[in-house]
Amino acid sequence: MSMKKELAKEIRIMEEEIKELEIKRIRSMSAIIESIISKTEIGADEARFFRTYSAEIEVKREKLNILRREYRTKV
Repeated sequence: MSMKKELAKEIRIMEEEIKELEIKRIRSMSAIIESIISKTEIGADEARFFRTYSAEIEVKREKLNILRREYRTKV
């Protein structure tokens, strides 16, 4: 497979992974917002999940940007 096709495949995979993590983060965010609205204590697990997913998304976005730059240079 050509290098450009391989990069395009990696980009698609990375985009899907980011989407899946964003869905998980939204679930945690919803629980946190519900706690704020109902004036109850935010669960430690939810806060930890939200931070973990946010950090993972940030790392994957950085990698995605690198892949996209590399893809553009192969054009």
